[in-house]
Amino acid sequence: MAIIAMATLSMSAQQVQFGVKGGLNISTESKNENIAKLSKNPDFKAGIHVGGVVNYAINQTLELEADLLYSMQGYNDHIYVMAEQSLDDIGYHVTSHYLTLPIAAKFNLAKGIYVECGPQVGYLLAKKDNMDGFESENTFSSSNTKKFDFGLFAGLGYRFDSGMFVGARYIHGFTGTSKVFDGGKNRNIQVSLGYLF
Repeated sequence: MAIIAMATLSMSAQQVQFGVKGGLNISTESKNENIAKLSKNPDFKAGIHVGGVVNYAINQTLELEADLLYSMQGYNDHIYVMAEQSLDDIGYHVTSHYLTLPIAAKFNLAKGIYVECGPQVGYLLAKKDNMDGFESENTFSSSNTKKFDFGLFAGLGYRFDSGMFVGARYIHGFTGTSKVFDGGKNRNIQVSLGYLF
């Protein structure tokens, strides 16, 4: 939708730039009512994101940017299992694979420095879980897991004269990830390195 909107505007080649970006995700989910799996607030999990960028400069201060990204997210947790009259602490790990479309309004504060904010929609490609020492449980399916995710993000960054840029975003999900339990909303910090051609 953002690309179509940009195409309808009168713009010169200097106003539109294409690029690539990638980097680190540090993600988790808010606590879920599924207390059998989430014994406490989930811990953060490291992942990656990578994809393409379309940037449209409205003027020297304001830009619009749309990204199409593959984003690996999830969380880490612990399950406590009774074994031989004692509690064993077993690591529990969830990995979510999303295709995301964030649309940013970017405000240039000074030379190279910008802040940004906007909405993000995501589509879940796959979600897997496993416990330490066990095979994957394949707990998540289309019958109990929501495919679409919606959130808002804010961030800041710096663009070099060469076209390279670095940035960080915090993405706050508002759509629960489960069809069965309340809660379980995505939380993600992205640190990115990219280049606009």
